Order: sequence, then C-alpha cells, then structure tokens
Amino acid sequence: MVADADGANERVVFNSPEPIMSPAWSPDGRSLAYVSFHSGLPAIYVQALKTGEQVRVSARSGINGAPAWSPDGSCLAVALSRRDGNVDVYLLSLATQELQRLTDDSSIDTEPAWTPDGHALYFTSDRSGAPQIYQLGLTAGERPRRVTFEGSYNARPRVSPDGRELAVVTIDRGAYRIAAVDVDRGTMRILSNGRLDESPAFAPNGADVIYAAREGGRGVLAIVSLDGRVQQRLAASAGEVREPAWSPFLY
Repeated sequence: MVADADGANERVVFNSPEPIMSPAWSPDGRSLAYVSFHSGLPAIYVQALKTGEQVRVSARSGINGAPAWSPDGSCLAVALSRRDGNVDVYLLSLATQELQRLTDDSSIDTEPAWTPDGHALYFTSDRSGAPQIYQLGLTAGERPRRVTFEGSYNARPRVSPDGRELAVVTIDRGAYRIAAVDVDRGTMRILSNGRLDESPAFAPNGADVIYAAREGGRGVLAIVSLDGRVQQRLAASAGEVREPAWSPFLY
C-alpha cells in the first residue's frame, strides 16, 4: 500500500494471497522493490508505480530477500542464499543481472542499507554470536567493521539522509524497541517505548522515524522524532500494518 505521510489516502499497489515483504523505494520515487511469494517461491520484484508494470529481478534458488536500492538506482543490495545455503549480501545490477558477492561468512548476513554516498553498506550479521550491525566499504579489499556494541541485539539498520545516524531495532529491558545510533561515536539512545517495535525508516528530512508497532493486538504504524520527544500513531485501515518505508520525497 502507498499512502500520504499521515496515513491517509491509502491505495493498493499490489496484492496477493501470499506474503509480500520488505518494500523499498527507488531513489527517484517512481518504483518499489519488494519480496513476494505469489509465484510459489520467494522472489524480488521491481514495480513501476505509475504503470503497475512488475519485473522479477531475482528468483534464485533459496532465499531472495531484503532489497535495498543503491543511491543512483542502478542496482540492489540483496540477501541471497546461494549453493552453500548460507545467507550473504550481494550486489545485483538491474541492467545486466550481474551478481557480486559482498560478504562471505558462515554467519547470516542480511538487511543491507546503503550510505548516502553509495560508498558503503550497513548490514545485520550474527557473526559475533548475536545480531549486530556492521559496515562494509565497497572499495576492493575492505572488510566488515562492527559498529554496534551496546546491547545483545541490534538489527534492521536504516541510515539517516545525512549518514550520521542509524535507526535500528534493539532489545531494551526485554522489549524490542527502536533506537538511534550515532555512527561516529557509537552511542545509542532509545526512541520508542513499545514491546514489539520494528522496521524503522527515516523521513526524507531526517527528523523523524516511522516504524511498526503493536497496539490492541494489531499491527499499527508510529512516528517518533529523532530526539524521542514527539511520538504519534498513524491512522490506517483495519488489518495488520507492517514494514513501513518512507518515500524519498513527498509522494
């Protein structure tokens, strides 16, 4: 579904009786990439919003997940499980379908997110024994560098427009909450106060974070300011609302 920033004027972009996951906006705001199971197996699709044209870009054996557009819109960072069955981050060229493996570890590497300049990626990995956030520069020979150290669980990184902050899902006092991580200092501050908060995404101006929460037994969307002082729930139709993604500009 696509809706206004306040949750109004929602419309269906694509529907299926099978799961649809991980929507990601293209940098120009004209297309969405997402994971759908409507063909029977998980595959990554790119859909033009104006025409509705849908193109399957990855249906490789195993997991096809977590698409993230490069800042120039030429490729997707994706999580794939290839012949060895292990989940790693790959770079997929949309023009040529060429794949480049970016991580190669026995752990699960997933949920890539680009830096604004396109020179590096953040991703979630359990290579330290539990999910934490790592950064990988895309220059040849660079190795992943761990960037989160507070808490036993940090996942689903999303990068602020200026590249200075990460929004992540963390465990705080036994609850899954949204936190902001200062990239340079490595310090973390908790933004949300729910029990099962997930799927953060920055507003284009970097001042707010939208996320999915639970309220009254159902999935809802919420917004919190980056300083944590202002919080609000968004209006939505009946049903479970999950995995928000803010468009790169007012749609």
